[in-house]
Amino acid sequence: MLHEQLLPAVKDYVNNKNFKEALGIPVGMTVNVQFLAQGEYNLNYLLFIDKAPPGKDSAEMRYVFRVNTGSQMNLSNQIRYEYQALELLKASGVTPLPLYVDDSQEQIPYGCLAMEYLPGEPLDYNVDLRKSAGVFARIHSLPLAEEETDFLIRVDGPFSVICDEVERLIKPYLECPAGNPEVKMLLEKLYQVSHDKRQEERYFAREPWRAVINTEVNSHNFIVNRHRNTCHLIDWEKPIYGEPAQDLSMFLIRTTTLWKRNIILTREQEELFINSYLETLPPCPVSKTLRERVESFKFFNLLRAISWCAMAWTEYTKPGRPLVNNDTFEKIKLYLEVDFIKDSFPGILR
Repeated sequence: MLHEQLLPAVKDYVNNKNFKEALGIPVGMTVNVQFLAQGEYNLNYLLFIDKAPPGKDSAEMRYVFRVNTGSQMNLSNQIRYEYQALELLKASGVTPLPLYVDDSQEQIPYGCLAMEYLPGEPLDYNVDLRKSAGVFARIHSLPLAEEETDFLIRVDGPFSVICDEVERLIKPYLECPAGNPEVKMLLEKLYQVSHDKRQEERYFAREPWRAVINTEVNSHNFIVNRHRNTCHLIDWEKPIYGEPAQDLSMFLIRTTTLWKRNIILTREQEELFINSYLETLPPCPVSKTLRERVESFKFFNLLRAISWCAMAWTEYTKPGRPLVNNDTFEKIKLYLEVDFIKDSFPGILR
């Protein structure tokens, strides 16, 4: 495993003088390293000190050391992009504080950053909807100058972008002999419908609303600390400068809520979330149309999620491919069931 192979290099790196000084760790103290979690394109380690120096709490001297191994966004410098995004967002108070970045790839053959460690547990939709709504509102209402967001990828035609992505994602499944013929038919129909519905993005062009959005807002990208009564959105691998309703919609749809928590939100829960968001959001001209904006994005976010599963299914079922994550594969199969797809688009397929 790569995280095991890199562990000795990470231990050496975080115990060098320059790194310790950058984080305010006394040079004579040993930084311990423990593997924390792994994403598709990153490895995360927990850094901690056995005994804090006088005046400091050892619980506060815990950090996340993130090693970036690739880019979902095809960026030449993914780790710098993430670091800049965290710098931009730190005034919100609901994202991890960035502490250090190194994109030289010299001592470690990948880009790496250090950020604060936030203890807690993943978000629970049944009790944390108000908290999560407040997190979104604080991020989306950050006052940012145009030059501060220049580095971020911008999406001016979000539905067109998703349509193009869907076309690429479903192609392998449509061409796969083992694919379910009825699922193929449903995907083709939904793709055709998306071409008509993409015209709705003209509405967003007439009344643009832009903020830093996360684009990956499942429950496990939130950390809730019940003792401190805090909630943070922690993973910022794919931020863009786009329409806030895209994130809000993705947060609410069934493909997101079922992914880790096996729950589908009721209409009442959705309303609680939207109302809480609007209560926290400072006065904003587009707040009157927020519900319509969120609903418009639901179709496209659902279609992209199911299309991704179609692509992933062809990868998981290739002969000789090891099963990396059985839970993920089970969800992929669920999302590609005919009834699940039809239930996801009741006004179109039912």
